[in-house]
Amino acid sequence: MDVGIINYNGGSELAECVKSLLAQTVPVRVLVFDNASSDNSIQNLKKQNLNCFIIENGENLGYAGACNGLLENMNADIQVLCNMDLEFDPTWAENLLNCFDRHPEAGSVASLVMEKSGVVNAVGVQFGADLFAKNEASGLNIAEADIREKEVFGCYGAVMSFRKVAAEAAGKMDASFFLFFEETEWYFRHNLAGFKTVFCPEAKVYHERSMTTVRYSPRKLFYSERNRLRTAVRLLPMSDVFKLPFRGFVRYLSMAKGGVPGQSGDGKKLSKISICKALAKAWLQALWMLPNELRVRKEYHRKFENASLKARKILDAYSLNA
Repeated sequence: MDVGIINYNGGSELAECVKSLLAQTVPVRVLVFDNASSDNSIQNLKKQNLNCFIIENGENLGYAGACNGLLENMNADIQVLCNMDLEFDPTWAENLLNCFDRHPEAGSVASLVMEKSGVVNAVGVQFGADLFAKNEASGLNIAEADIREKEVFGCYGAVMSFRKVAAEAAGKMDASFFLFFEETEWYFRHNLAGFKTVFCPEAKVYHERSMTTVRYSPRKLFYSERNRLRTAVRLLPMSDVFKLPFRGFVRYLSMAKGGVPGQSGDGKKLSKISICKALAKAWLQALWMLPNELRVRKEYHRKFENASLKARKILDAYSLNA
Protein backbone atom coordinates (compact mmCIF):
# COMPACT_ATOMS: atom_id res chain seq x y z
CA MET A 1 0.00 0.00 0.00
CA ASP A 2 1.25 3.50 -0.94
CA VAL A 3 0.35 6.43 1.31
CA GLY A 4 0.90 9.93 -0.09
CA ILE A 5 0.95 12.95 2.25
CA ILE A 6 0.27 16.48 1.00
CA ASN A 7 2.38 18.93 2.99
CA TYR A 8 2.18 22.70 3.22
CA ASN A 9 3.88 24.29 6.24
CA GLY A 10 3.13 21.20 8.29
CA GLY A 11 5.67 22.00 11.01
CA SER A 12 6.35 19.16 13.44
CA GLU A 13 2.97 17.61 12.60
CA LEU A 14 4.34 16.27 9.30
CA ALA A 15 7.05 14.15 10.95
CA GLU A 16 4.58 12.85 13.52
CA CYS A 17 2.21 11.83 10.74
CA VAL A 18 4.99 9.96 8.93
CA LYS A 19 6.03 8.23 12.16
CA SER A 20 2.48 7.00 12.79
CA LEU A 21 2.43 5.48 9.31
CA LEU A 22 5.81 3.82 9.72
CA ALA A 23 4.54 2.33 13.01
CA GLN A 24 1.70 0.42 11.34
CA THR A 25 1.24 -3.29 12.06
CA VAL A 26 1.59 -3.92 8.30
CA PRO A 27 4.22 -2.16 6.17
CA VAL A 28 3.25 0.83 4.04
CA ARG A 29 5.26 2.92 1.59
CA VAL A 30 5.16 6.60 2.55
CA LEU A 31 5.50 9.48 0.08
CA VAL A 32 5.46 13.21 0.92
CA PHE A 33 4.61 15.89 -1.64
CA ASP A 34 5.68 19.33 -0.43
CA ASN A 35 3.67 22.23 -1.85
CA ALA A 36 6.42 24.89 -1.69
CA SER A 37 6.35 25.16 2.10
CA SER A 38 7.99 28.21 3.68
CA ASP A 39 8.58 26.60 7.09
CA ASN A 40 11.13 23.97 8.15
CA SER A 41 8.79 20.97 7.97
CA ILE A 42 10.72 19.21 5.18
CA GLN A 43 14.13 19.99 6.68
CA ASN A 44 12.93 18.64 10.01
CA LEU A 45 11.66 15.48 8.31
CA LYS A 46 14.99 14.92 6.55
CA LYS A 47 16.95 15.36 9.80
CA GLN A 48 15.02 12.50 11.38
CA ASN A 49 16.02 10.09 8.58
CA LEU A 50 12.54 8.63 8.37
CA ASN A 51 11.89 6.07 5.67
CA CYS A 52 9.83 8.10 3.22
CA PHE A 53 10.10 9.40 -0.34
CA ILE A 54 10.02 13.21 -0.51
CA ILE A 55 8.92 15.22 -3.55
CA GLU A 56 9.75 18.92 -3.22
CA ASN A 57 7.71 21.08 -5.57
CA GLY A 58 8.75 24.62 -6.41
CA GLU A 59 5.24 26.06 -6.40
CA ASN A 60 2.04 25.56 -4.45
CA LEU A 61 -0.21 23.48 -6.70
CA GLY A 62 -3.06 23.39 -4.21
CA TYR A 63 -4.47 20.20 -2.74
CA ALA A 64 -5.73 18.73 -6.02
CA GLY A 65 -2.48 19.45 -7.87
CA ALA A 66 -0.43 17.86 -5.10
CA CYS A 67 -2.70 14.79 -5.13
CA ASN A 68 -2.06 14.41 -8.86
CA GLY A 69 1.68 14.69 -8.26
CA LEU A 70 1.49 11.87 -5.73
CA LEU A 71 -0.69 9.68 -7.96
CA GLU A 72 1.98 9.91 -10.67
CA ASN A 73 4.52 8.45 -8.21
CA MET A 74 2.38 5.70 -6.66
CA ASN A 75 2.06 2.22 -8.14
CA ALA A 76 0.54 -0.01 -5.43
CA ASP A 77 -2.86 -1.63 -5.95
CA ILE A 78 -4.16 0.19 -2.85
CA GLN A 79 -3.33 3.90 -2.64
CA VAL A 80 -3.99 6.64 -0.08
CA LEU A 81 -3.92 10.44 -0.24
CA CYS A 82 -3.98 12.38 3.03
CA ASN A 83 -3.31 15.55 5.00
CA MET A 84 -0.08 16.03 6.94
CA ASP A 85 -1.85 16.83 10.23
CA LEU A 86 -3.09 13.29 10.90
CA GLU A 87 -2.15 10.57 13.34
CA PHE A 88 -2.92 7.03 12.23
CA ASP A 89 -3.95 4.35 14.70
CA PRO A 90 -1.31 1.55 14.61
CA THR A 91 -3.84 -0.93 13.19
CA TRP A 92 -5.32 1.51 10.65
CA ALA A 93 -3.61 0.01 7.58
CA GLU A 94 -4.29 -3.58 8.64
CA ASN A 95 -7.99 -2.87 9.22
CA LEU A 96 -8.24 -0.90 5.99
CA LEU A 97 -6.71 -3.70 3.90
CA ASN A 98 -8.95 -6.27 5.57
CA CYS A 99 -11.97 -4.18 4.59
CA PHE A 100 -10.77 -4.03 0.99
CA ASP A 101 -10.46 -7.84 1.08
CA ARG A 102 -14.00 -8.19 2.46
CA HIS A 103 -15.35 -5.94 -0.27
CA PRO A 104 -13.64 -6.77 -3.56
CA GLU A 105 -16.40 -4.82 -5.33
CA ALA A 106 -15.48 -1.57 -3.52
CA GLY A 107 -13.24 0.97 -5.21
CA SER A 108 -12.57 2.88 -1.97
CA VAL A 109 -12.64 2.37 1.79
CA ALA A 110 -13.37 5.36 4.01
CA SER A 111 -11.63 5.64 7.37
CA LEU A 112 -13.19 6.79 10.64
CA VAL A 113 -11.74 10.29 11.02
CA MET A 114 -12.10 11.70 14.51
CA GLU A 115 -10.53 13.84 17.21
CA LYS A 116 -8.87 12.14 20.17
CA SER A 117 -11.59 13.59 22.38
CA GLY A 118 -14.05 11.24 20.67
CA VAL A 119 -15.64 13.88 18.42
CA VAL A 120 -16.21 12.62 14.87
CA ASN A 121 -14.95 14.60 11.87
CA ALA A 122 -16.73 12.50 9.26
CA VAL A 123 -18.35 9.15 8.54
CA GLY A 124 -19.63 9.90 5.06
CA VAL A 125 -20.82 12.81 2.91
CA GLN A 126 -24.41 13.99 2.44
CA PHE A 127 -25.80 16.59 0.03
CA GLY A 128 -28.39 19.32 -0.17
CA ALA A 129 -30.45 19.95 -3.31
CA ASP A 130 -27.90 22.52 -4.55
CA LEU A 131 -24.99 20.08 -4.09
CA PHE A 132 -24.07 21.62 -0.73
CA ALA A 133 -21.95 18.94 0.95
CA LYS A 134 -21.99 18.16 4.66
CA ASN A 135 -19.90 15.61 6.51
CA GLU A 136 -22.13 12.98 8.07
CA ALA A 137 -21.89 12.86 11.90
CA SER A 138 -19.46 15.80 12.00
CA GLY A 139 -19.22 17.20 15.53
CA LEU A 140 -21.02 14.27 17.15
CA ASN A 141 -19.54 12.22 19.95
CA ILE A 142 -18.61 8.79 18.64
CA ALA A 143 -21.24 7.20 20.93
CA GLU A 144 -23.95 9.21 19.12
CA ALA A 145 -22.79 8.58 15.55
CA ASP A 146 -23.77 5.78 13.18
CA ILE A 147 -20.42 4.09 12.70
CA ARG A 148 -21.57 0.80 11.23
CA GLU A 149 -19.67 -0.59 8.27
CA LYS A 150 -21.79 0.68 5.39
CA GLU A 151 -21.73 2.08 1.90
CA VAL A 152 -21.09 5.85 1.72
CA PHE A 153 -20.71 8.41 -1.07
CA GLY A 154 -16.93 8.66 -0.85
CA CYS A 155 -13.96 9.27 1.40
CA TYR A 156 -13.50 12.35 3.60
CA GLY A 157 -10.88 14.55 1.95
CA ALA A 158 -8.41 14.37 4.84
CA VAL A 159 -7.69 10.70 4.04
CA MET A 160 -8.79 8.96 0.85
CA SER A 161 -8.06 5.24 0.34
CA PHE A 162 -8.82 3.63 -3.00
CA ARG A 163 -7.84 0.98 -5.51
CA LYS A 164 -5.48 2.07 -8.27
CA VAL A 165 -7.98 0.87 -10.87
CA ALA A 166 -10.69 3.15 -9.41
CA ALA A 167 -8.42 6.20 -9.50
CA GLU A 168 -7.49 5.45 -13.10
CA ALA A 169 -11.16 5.13 -14.07
CA ALA A 170 -12.03 8.45 -12.39
CA GLY A 171 -9.07 10.29 -13.89
CA LYS A 172 -6.96 13.01 -12.31
CA MET A 173 -8.33 15.58 -9.90
CA ASP A 174 -8.96 19.02 -11.35
CA ALA A 175 -5.99 21.11 -10.21
CA SER A 176 -7.84 24.34 -11.06
CA PHE A 177 -10.06 23.75 -8.01
CA PHE A 178 -6.93 24.42 -5.89
CA LEU A 179 -8.71 23.95 -2.54
CA PHE A 180 -12.02 22.42 -1.44
CA PHE A 181 -14.59 20.26 -3.18
CA GLU A 182 -11.93 18.66 -5.39
CA GLU A 183 -12.35 15.32 -3.64
CA THR A 184 -16.15 15.56 -3.87
CA GLU A 185 -16.04 16.18 -7.61
CA TRP A 186 -13.50 13.34 -7.92
CA TYR A 187 -15.67 10.91 -5.96
CA PHE A 188 -18.66 11.72 -8.13
CA ARG A 189 -16.51 10.42 -10.97
CA HIS A 190 -15.65 7.31 -8.95
CA ASN A 191 -19.36 6.66 -8.56
CA LEU A 192 -20.10 7.40 -12.22
CA ALA A 193 -17.41 4.88 -13.17
CA GLY A 194 -19.21 2.24 -11.09
CA PHE A 195 -16.98 2.17 -8.00
CA LYS A 196 -18.56 2.35 -4.55
CA THR A 197 -17.05 3.31 -1.19
CA VAL A 198 -17.37 1.34 2.05
CA PHE A 199 -16.94 3.02 5.45
CA CYS A 200 -14.67 1.05 7.82
CA PRO A 201 -15.09 2.09 11.50
CA GLU A 202 -12.05 0.04 12.58
CA ALA A 203 -9.70 2.09 10.36
CA LYS A 204 -9.18 5.00 12.78
CA VAL A 205 -7.41 8.25 11.97
CA TYR A 206 -7.05 11.18 14.36
CA HIS A 207 -7.44 14.69 12.96
CA GLU A 208 -7.61 17.87 15.00
CA ARG A 209 -9.02 19.86 12.05
CA SER A 210 -7.01 21.38 9.23
CA MET A 211 -3.77 23.29 9.70
CA THR A 212 -3.62 24.69 6.16
CA THR A 213 -7.17 26.02 5.86
CA VAL A 214 -9.02 28.07 8.43
CA ARG A 215 -12.49 27.14 9.58
CA TYR A 216 -15.17 29.75 8.78
CA SER A 217 -12.67 31.90 6.84
CA PRO A 218 -13.84 33.88 3.76
CA ARG A 219 -11.08 32.13 1.77
CA LYS A 220 -12.50 28.71 2.59
CA LEU A 221 -16.02 29.93 1.82
CA PHE A 222 -14.93 31.31 -1.55
CA TYR A 223 -13.22 28.13 -2.77
CA SER A 224 -15.88 25.76 -1.46
CA GLU A 225 -18.75 27.74 -3.00
CA ARG A 226 -17.03 28.39 -6.33
CA ASN A 227 -16.07 24.76 -6.75
CA ARG A 228 -19.49 23.52 -5.65
CA LEU A 229 -21.09 25.59 -8.41
CA ARG A 230 -18.55 24.38 -10.97
CA THR A 231 -19.25 20.77 -10.02
CA ALA A 232 -23.01 21.27 -10.23
CA VAL A 233 -22.75 22.62 -13.78
CA ARG A 234 -20.57 19.67 -14.78
CA LEU A 235 -22.77 16.97 -13.35
CA LEU A 236 -26.36 17.83 -12.53
CA PRO A 237 -29.33 17.82 -14.92
CA MET A 238 -29.80 21.29 -16.45
CA SER A 239 -33.13 21.64 -14.65
CA ASP A 240 -31.19 21.48 -11.35
CA VAL A 241 -28.48 23.83 -12.63
CA PHE A 242 -31.06 26.52 -13.43
CA LYS A 243 -32.38 26.24 -9.86
CA LEU A 244 -28.95 26.81 -8.26
CA PRO A 245 -29.37 30.58 -7.60
CA PHE A 246 -32.73 30.12 -5.89
CA ARG A 247 -31.65 27.09 -3.87
CA GLY A 248 -28.41 28.80 -2.89
CA PHE A 249 -30.23 31.93 -1.75
CA VAL A 250 -32.64 29.88 0.36
CA ARG A 251 -29.73 28.02 1.98
CA TYR A 252 -27.85 31.25 2.70
CA LEU A 253 -30.92 32.70 4.41
CA SER A 254 -31.36 29.54 6.47
CA MET A 255 -27.70 29.57 7.54
CA ALA A 256 -27.84 33.30 8.35
CA LYS A 257 -30.66 32.66 10.82
CA GLY A 258 -28.19 30.66 12.88
CA GLY A 259 -25.95 33.70 13.14
CA VAL A 260 -22.55 34.54 11.65
CA PRO A 261 -19.54 33.23 13.62
CA GLY A 262 -17.76 36.05 15.40
CA GLN A 263 -14.34 34.87 14.30
CA SER A 264 -12.61 32.39 12.02
CA GLY A 265 -10.64 29.38 13.24
CA ASP A 266 -7.43 31.43 13.46
CA GLY A 267 -9.07 34.03 15.71
CA LYS A 268 -9.59 36.74 13.08
CA LYS A 269 -12.77 38.77 13.34
CA LEU A 270 -15.49 37.92 10.83
CA SER A 271 -18.01 40.33 9.39
CA LYS A 272 -21.13 39.91 7.28
CA ILE A 273 -19.51 42.11 4.62
CA SER A 274 -16.46 39.83 4.24
CA ILE A 275 -18.71 36.79 3.97
CA CYS A 276 -20.95 38.45 1.36
CA LYS A 277 -17.87 39.51 -0.64
CA ALA A 278 -16.55 35.93 -0.62
CA LEU A 279 -19.89 34.59 -1.83
CA ALA A 280 -20.20 37.23 -4.56
CA LYS A 281 -16.67 36.52 -5.76
CA ALA A 282 -17.39 32.78 -5.83
CA TRP A 283 -20.52 33.22 -7.96
CA LEU A 284 -18.83 35.69 -10.32
CA GLN A 285 -15.84 33.42 -10.90
CA ALA A 286 -18.10 30.40 -11.41
CA LEU A 287 -20.06 32.40 -13.99
CA TRP A 288 -16.85 33.48 -15.73
CA MET A 289 -15.72 29.83 -15.86
CA LEU A 290 -19.07 28.63 -17.23
CA PRO A 291 -17.87 28.03 -20.83
CA ASN A 292 -15.11 25.74 -19.56
CA GLU A 293 -17.48 23.88 -17.23
CA LEU A 294 -19.88 23.24 -20.11
CA ARG A 295 -16.99 21.74 -22.09
CA VAL A 296 -16.12 19.51 -19.13
CA ARG A 297 -19.81 18.57 -18.88
CA LYS A 298 -19.76 17.33 -22.49
CA GLU A 299 -16.57 15.38 -21.80
CA TYR A 300 -18.13 13.69 -18.76
CA HIS A 301 -21.24 12.80 -20.74
CA ARG A 302 -19.04 11.15 -23.35
CA LYS A 303 -17.00 9.29 -20.75
CA PHE A 304 -19.81 8.33 -18.34
CA GLU A 305 -23.02 7.27 -20.04
CA ASN A 306 -26.11 9.13 -18.71
CA ALA A 307 -23.84 11.14 -16.39
CA SER A 308 -26.49 13.67 -15.26
CA LEU A 309 -29.10 11.01 -14.58
CA LYS A 310 -26.59 8.99 -12.58
CA ALA A 311 -25.41 12.09 -10.68
CA ARG A 312 -29.01 12.91 -9.77
CA LYS A 313 -29.50 9.37 -8.40
CA ILE A 314 -26.28 9.68 -6.39
CA LEU A 315 -27.48 13.00 -4.97
CA ASP A 316 -30.82 11.44 -4.00
CA ALA A 317 -29.11 8.41 -2.40
CA TYR A 318 -26.98 10.60 -0.14
CA SER A 319 -29.45 13.44 0.45
CA LEU A 320 -29.44 15.37 3.71
CA ASN A 321 -33.17 14.76 3.79
CA ALA A 322 -32.94 10.99 3.28
